[in-house]
Amino acid sequence: MLRMNKLVSLVVAIVLCLTLFPVASYAALQPYHAPAETSGSITVKLHPTENVATGSNQLVTFGVPFPRGSVTAANLSKIRVLKNGVEIPAYVEQQTPWRHLTNAGIDGQSVRVARIQIHYTFSVSYPNYETITVEWGTTARSQNVTSFEEPRNGWHQVTSGTFVAADNVFEPNVYAVLPPEHLSKGMLRARMDPFVSGISDTRDNPTVMAATEHYPGYSEYDYSSKNFFYTIINEDDPGVSANNLNPYKSDYEPWLYDRSSAMYVLYMRSGSFKALREAVRATDFYKNHIRPDGSFDLNSFDPKYSYDESMAYTYWLTGDNNVLSKIPLIVSAYQNVATRWTPTLNMFTERHVGFKLLANVVAYEVLGDTAYKNKVTEIVGDFIWHQNGAGGQMPANRIDGGLYHTGKQHTEGSRNAYLASPWMSALLVDAMVRAYGVSEDPGTADFIKRMGNMVKAASRSDSAHQYDTYSGALMYPDYLMKADGTKDMRSNSDVQHAIDVGSIAAWAYYFSLVQGTPDTTLKQLANDLYFTFDIGVNYWTRPTAPASGNTAFRVSPPRKYGWEYRTSGSFSWLVTQ
Repeated sequence: MLRMNKLVSLVVAIVLCLTLFPVASYAALQPYHAPAETSGSITVKLHPTENVATGSNQLVTFGVPFPRGSVTAANLSKIRVLKNGVEIPAYVEQQTPWRHLTNAGIDGQSVRVARIQIHYTFSVSYPNYETITVEWGTTARSQNVTSFEEPRNGWHQVTSGTFVAADNVFEPNVYAVLPPEHLSKGMLRARMDPFVSGISDTRDNPTVMAATEHYPGYSEYDYSSKNFFYTIINEDDPGVSANNLNPYKSDYEPWLYDRSSAMYVLYMRSGSFKALREAVRATDFYKNHIRPDGSFDLNSFDPKYSYDESMAYTYWLTGDNNVLSKIPLIVSAYQNVATRWTPTLNMFTERHVGFKLLANVVAYEVLGDTAYKNKVTEIVGDFIWHQNGAGGQMPANRIDGGLYHTGKQHTEGSRNAYLASPWMSALLVDAMVRAYGVSEDPGTADFIKRMGNMVKAASRSDSAHQYDTYSGALMYPDYLMKADGTKDMRSNSDVQHAIDVGSIAAWAYYFSLVQGTPDTTLKQLANDLYFTFDIGVNYWTRPTAPASGNTAFRVSPPRKYGWEYRTSGSFSWLVTQ
């Protein structure tokens, strides 16, 4: 009878997968970089904050990103700001160009982000908003402002909500909210799908959410990234007791895996004013806690808490120069992290080396320094060399794709065995995807595709998982896998890494298409892991929990939001190719 029940559960899972992810529901292969748009327009929502009175004139600074090749520096003069079809005075400059490691025909040749500054008088007050139009590529700007004002002249100290005056956090008086259909085109990070229509910005009723086990397509991801976001900012439910709130202002743990950037990913996909506001606030708080050596001062020195990605987003989206000085400090935090593996290294993890690459790629994208450019090339080369066998130092019988290292170096697992961490590899692959964006290097694409081989070997289906409300078997990754493909560490809680590891499979699938060698087993694995994630969303949605002081949309540990949602924003875009 037990065997029959497992068979029935397996059949149900297969039917659900076919229902949620029909085989024919994919589009033609889309390029990594969105096509150029040499002319166009977007509607920008201007959200005044609580301190902006009706009739007051406000300084508003914001960035507008463009697909590569859309706007040249010479055509900045054709970026206009309109209100009800009438041009208003605006200052416009190139904030950041599109950069490329090797192609001089691309490097610096078009505008990645244009910084725009206007003065605006509101006829509405918070929580209402007004709209303007940003237009490019057609008509020369006639209402040109020639002088740039310090953007923070239009900011104020936060004294309510998620931060108070003692936190010394500042935010804009006015937030410019760009449409998700534009932001998701891959101009600030890799291409994504915007939220499906009909999903509101506000937290959903957990009882309503729990009543539907599987939402169509990949919309469960959209709902969950938004609903669990409210938990990590302590706005889940008034019934949550103080000891169950997220201690993000006093503890370093919630910041692991870059809490602020995860919020920015939510904003880019949803166009939510709330998500943008909390991302800006969180980044400003985080910036204030970066030491001169680049470390995060809520923690003793550990570079895995040092990130510059959210600072790039604050710079690009609000025009704030205040974050720029922190980016070189973040890079310096990783100066003693070796990316060229040797058997004698005391420590090597995919997490540390992946974050080192990410810090340098982001610094290169924002600042363009040759030192960062060269370091990106060096680190990518180290990873490819390692994946290829480290000059013959890796076991001959290894599963292809992983960056194997000893348990001693990892500080976990079998001390003398060669191991790979699937979930830490998700952090490394995310950085390699970003490096591909500035290089379009076939070797980098191949590296990511081959990582899929390791993930295929490390992902196994069993019913010994944590989600005891689901009786069937679920696919999930090992915590650590030996180089020969056998598990080294695996526990029932590893199901919580389904979506981040699924994103490795999704990117590997995408690059198999780019290479002209489609591997549909990677797509299937990605969808199997998504199904596990979907079951997990149901498991962690607990409508009655606030009555006993717990969160309804549970995020435990708090860092989980970062590991799940920062690296996986492109998932639906990838698996529908």
